[in-house]
Amino acid sequence: MEDDEDFQSLRRFLAGEAVGFVAGGGAFGPAHVGVYKALRERGFVFDIFGGSSVGSGMAAGFALLMEPEAIEAAVHDIFVKSRAFKRFILPKCSLLDHTALNWALQRLYGSTPIEGVWKPFFAVTTDLSESALRVIRTGPLWRPVRASSSIPGVLPPVFDEDGRMLVDGAIADNVPLGVMKSLKAGPNVVVDISLPERCLFDVDYQSIPGRWGLLNRLLNPFSWRTLPRCPTPAGIIQRSIFTNIRKEPRLAGPHDLFLHPPPFPGSSYMNWDRHADVFDAAYRWGLEVLDSLQPLTQHSRCGQVNLPNKSNP
Repeated sequence: MEDDEDFQSLRRFLAGEAVGFVAGGGAFGPAHVGVYKALRERGFVFDIFGGSSVGSGMAAGFALLMEPEAIEAAVHDIFVKSRAFKRFILPKCSLLDHTALNWALQRLYGSTPIEGVWKPFFAVTTDLSESALRVIRTGPLWRPVRASSSIPGVLPPVFDEDGRMLVDGAIADNVPLGVMKSLKAGPNVVVDISLPERCLFDVDYQSIPGRWGLLNRLLNPFSWRTLPRCPTPAGIIQRSIFTNIRKEPRLAGPHDLFLHPPPFPGSSYMNWDRHADVFDAAYRWGLEVLDSLQPLTQHSRCGQVNLPNKSNP
């Protein structure tokens, strides 16, 4: 009751002008936080958040009204201090031990339910039990974030109370703008950090060794460095998820703004040690792009936004 921000948000929902933030999945999740900080500093106010894959975790922090720096600290706790993506395990159910990630997410979100966050929030997952897109808007906040980020093979799936097997949301919808539009009317900012369309590898296929050749080279300190620089299994799996080969057209409206941050130095699927560098670079990039769009973008003090249907340069 100390201000009218929530009343203005309610008014925008009722008038069909609610502003959404859609966070896509990709290899460099901290870029979402940097771009979000730039948007905030340029006057944007959002009424509802949603995301897929790594974007769901960032969007959950935004919906909790966490400051960008606090989200960055949480990223450091999860991926650097807790080493959530560096705990390899015997590949019975997955390549990684998921328990550290679970504990870190529970520390961050506690027992907060999705229904209890400050702003409306949804996470997108892929339901492999029914071969369907599943949108989660209820239950403990950490579970849909964990489910939406369950890279098949790298992390074990999340199983809900009905027995559905839920994995990475990027498989069903890497940039869930359609889901956002089904929940409300009004403009949206979409941050798409998916892969570049072209990425070639300097790898001689014939040089990839079999099991005995690999073992001999790994045991010989003078020859293991001669192994081909082939992508890791985890990297190949993630690249397969985010490739989006079908390139289905997105339902962009006349007032939706798509932002496509480039892969900043330090961006990586599995190694988040340089997350702060990615955050800073994305923040600077966001300010530059938004300033270049300033003549086209109008936003008032209460956060109403008239977003152009225009991608960044």
